[in-house]
Amino acid sequence: METYNRDRHLHGVEEYEEQIHSTTGRDFSIGLAIGLIVGTVGGLFLAPKSGDALRDDISGTTNKLTETFNAKQGEGSDDESLKEKAEQKTEELRSKIEEKKDDMVVKKSEHEEKQRIKDIDEKEIQAQKRAIQDDVADDGTEDPRKVDMSKYSEQPDEEK
Repeated sequence: METYNRDRHLHGVEEYEEQIHSTTGRDFSIGLAIGLIVGTVGGLFLAPKSGDALRDDISGTTNKLTETFNAKQGEGSDDESLKEKAEQKTEELRSKIEEKKDDMVVKKSEHEEKQRIKDIDEKEIQAQKRAIQDDVADDGTEDPRKVDMSKYSEQPDEEK
């Protein structure tokens, strides 16, 4: 028989309350971080600087970031090299497309040939069936598919 354990019950309640407090703390921390980010961005746009000065600061920062990004990629800062890379990639894609197209043409022709052979085989089988039925058909039978096998049975050696 199971008895009520007061300590186990209280222990479960304490863990539940602790979980509620930790969740509330985590939610508060996430909300605080989001609020700081939104406040910083809003403060930049509501600063007492003129719009031109703020745009110059933002464009200068973005220009610096793009220059460092392009410098890390090597020759990525030249427009000509970007065009050459783009042309090279398009040529690679075109060659891959042509290869796939050729493969599909070959597969299609193989499939058509298999279908043609299958059709020929079926026609030959039907022709052979008709020929066999015509050869086997007796004048006295109504159905050419029925054959009187009595005339083909083995005859005793005495009759030979």
